[in-house]
Amino acid sequence: MYKFFANKKENDCFILDSETLQHLKSVRIKPNEVFLVNYINEFYECNFIYPNLAKIIKKTTINNERDYQTTACLPLIKINHFELALQKLVELGVKKIIPFISEYTDQSNLKILNKRERFEKIIKEACQQSMRNVIPELTDVMRYDEILELNCKNKILAYEKAEGMPFYHNNEDVMLIVGPEGGFSLKEIDLAVKKNVKIVSLTKTILRAETALIFMFSRLN
Repeated sequence: MYKFFANKKENDCFILDSETLQHLKSVRIKPNEVFLVNYINEFYECNFIYPNLAKIIKKTTINNERDYQTTACLPLIKINHFELALQKLVELGVKKIIPFISEYTDQSNLKILNKRERFEKIIKEACQQSMRNVIPELTDVMRYDEILELNCKNKILAYEKAEGMPFYHNNEDVMLIVGPEGGFSLKEIDLAVKKNVKIVSLTKTILRAETALIFMFSRLN
């Protein structure tokens, strides 16, 4: 069953925006065909009423969200890798994504800061595909030292040189951090240790930033 988001409601109908209508057209939704609409984090079975309405049949109980907060700190990396990370992290249930700049950030990747509208579209489409109740928050870009100051009891940073500290999580609010293509400097690792960030290893091989974050989120319950 197809899934869409709506943010306007009038009586027993949702008003569909132009983007959703285009999607309906592309998948050839027919009049009176049933599909799901997510409105304010809840799902409704609806029929399509030409030209732009989704008539509510009934509310349906679906909850695909974790009971705890999950935050991904995603470094500014090459745009195709960044977009892949956005898509897969949303599918895996992340609730907040924080792009960040660190010491070894490739300056040529700063241009992706102008792609916010595109990124939000990727996030929304991934939510529809994976039947998320909530669209994750994409924050403004932060500095590495700023994310270490954020309020979260469980901050976990993946570092390829960590020894004897495998990745583990116990279903509490968590913030997962990986470095850019150049990794983290020793100064940055020392700062993380001082801020009580857990430094962990993931595999015996060195992973790309997006692969590391996807791997970490796939291990959450």
